[in-house]
Amino acid sequence: MVHQRALILGIGLAAGCAHAPAHRPGEDHLTGVDFEGNQRLSRGTLLTGLALHRALNRGEAPDPYLVQIDADRIRGEYLRNGYLDVDVRSRVERKGDAARVIYTIEEGKRAVTRVDVSGLPTDVPAASVRAKLPLEDGKPFSYESYDLAKPLLLGVVQDAGYAHAKLDSSVIADRAEHTAVVALDYTAGPKCTFGNVEISGVTGELATAVRERLAFAPGQVYSTAALTQTQRNLYGFGRFSTVRVRPERTDDPVVGIRVAVAESARHEVQLGGGFGLEPNTYEIRGRAGYSIAGWPFPLDTVSLDFRPAYAYQSNEGVYEPRIRALAKLERKDLFWTYTKGEIAAGYNYLAVEAFTSTGPIARVGFETPLGTDKLHLRAGWRFQQAWFPKISEIIDQPEHRDLKLQLGLDHDERIGGYEQALIADLRDNPLETRLGAYGELRVVEGTRFAGGANEYLQLIGDARGYVPVIAGAVLAARARYGAIWGDIPPTERMFSGGAVSQRGFGERLLSPTITGDTHDMNGKVTGSLSVPYGGGGLIETSIEARVPITTIREMPVGVVTFLDGGDVTETPGELRLGNLHWAAGLGLRLMTVVGPVRLDVAYRLNRTGPMDPDPSSHYAYHLTIGEAF
Repeated sequence: MVHQRALILGIGLAAGCAHAPAHRPGEDHLTGVDFEGNQRLSRGTLLTGLALHRALNRGEAPDPYLVQIDADRIRGEYLRNGYLDVDVRSRVERKGDAARVIYTIEEGKRAVTRVDVSGLPTDVPAASVRAKLPLEDGKPFSYESYDLAKPLLLGVVQDAGYAHAKLDSSVIADRAEHTAVVALDYTAGPKCTFGNVEISGVTGELATAVRERLAFAPGQVYSTAALTQTQRNLYGFGRFSTVRVRPERTDDPVVGIRVAVAESARHEVQLGGGFGLEPNTYEIRGRAGYSIAGWPFPLDTVSLDFRPAYAYQSNEGVYEPRIRALAKLERKDLFWTYTKGEIAAGYNYLAVEAFTSTGPIARVGFETPLGTDKLHLRAGWRFQQAWFPKISEIIDQPEHRDLKLQLGLDHDERIGGYEQALIADLRDNPLETRLGAYGELRVVEGTRFAGGANEYLQLIGDARGYVPVIAGAVLAARARYGAIWGDIPPTERMFSGGAVSQRGFGERLLSPTITGDTHDMNGKVTGSLSVPYGGGGLIETSIEARVPITTIREMPVGVVTFLDGGDVTETPGELRLGNLHWAAGLGLRLMTVVGPVRLDVAYRLNRTGPMDPDPSSHYAYHLTIGEAF
């Protein structure tokens, strides 16, 4: 049985008490700012930003000029929220040399909205303008909503081809009717088309790549949305530090476009590291990388990536190195625009519970979007030569010879396969997703025609969804299925458990497992050990609520509640949705510049008996960087 270890994180927060400066006897000093009659806007909302608020913190006397200025600020805040009849009066109450400023507010009735649109060309419906303005006739008025929408309101007409359109917008207060009239008066000008495009900052293949990423062509109807999309396309190319896409400022209905780009630094060095703490594994990770863009040809990038790690397996009491070194040549626009090809070769050294594998790796890949940047297809070939210099003492025992043969650990492995993946990414932000979905389907055909010695078929599907709920919280869910049929190489067997899968288990511990006695150098039994060796069928499912709670030094802090389910079996046919391992838990998140640092603690709800993986272990913790999914 693997014993759990407790992890205690101490976080010290020093709270400093700010004291107002001492004042001399007989000198006035401000002791408070109060509000009377405010029903719609809170005290905190009104106090923030007042000059008297700062004077209060410093213990200064109330300046009559600031008292009046702040009254105007309070009145302005109400006007921006549609209270056109607001009246704000101030008074100062003194007791000795202590003074309090009190604002009496008569809010009045909140104005409703009325929108008047004029001057639109006949081919631009008023509904398209109203759709960009988050204010409806008869609904409460908000100046902030109106102000933020003004650029979008002009863009509606410009996107319809009127490049020289102008918008005269204003808000007229009709106090008698308690109405804020939003007047939008357009001057459309002539309908325009795109003209010639001038590209500066690059030449040759890079200039061609820029031209092929234009979201418009000469002769097409002018659209500001096309200019914005062009800028996104060029930044997404990954080779430019600055991109400017500007129309020529003339009255000509044929609008020329100037595209100016500046190349990013060609040489880049990456250094980094991380850590992971789990019930049975403590791991330190490092990373060093170097890349040079535009070599040997302008659209090529050569990179070197070295990722060492050192892990301590507490259940076995051993230290295990994990090393991956990879050199890669990548070319963009390989066959057509937005495609990408790569050739990579390297060396892998991986130590896990069942065995240590080492050997060279190689792959060739190609990626292309399918009609949209949200849907991508990847295809390629990969090869690995695997030697097994160390096999677990338990698996290597004579009584387990059949398992050793079944796993293919009695000989070196040559693994070659063709791989295809279809990826749909509809997330609003891949790093801090609040809304959207992600799906991936990957198929690998291991075959002798790809240079391997094994014939197998591998299928892995991954689906995720994210929905914002109340108070900034996000509800996230994931489901993952994996299956392998045929002659499975030991390095391709599947495991679950860990910070990014079933969090009720330590890393890889949810797996088919073999248990046996360990011995010392004299052959004496020293204990019992369970060794996970992986399976051919996998199911993982998870749902969690991510709730923000506060900030520490401008870094958001949140809590997470989650429910994880999963199982790994010898074959896909043995998987049973009604018999998964379940774990519930709580977590903390600290959003840093390198991503969320998270601590999760999970409690297993079922299947902790002697015949189950990691028996009698109810709790598991995980400290790592990055979301679970």
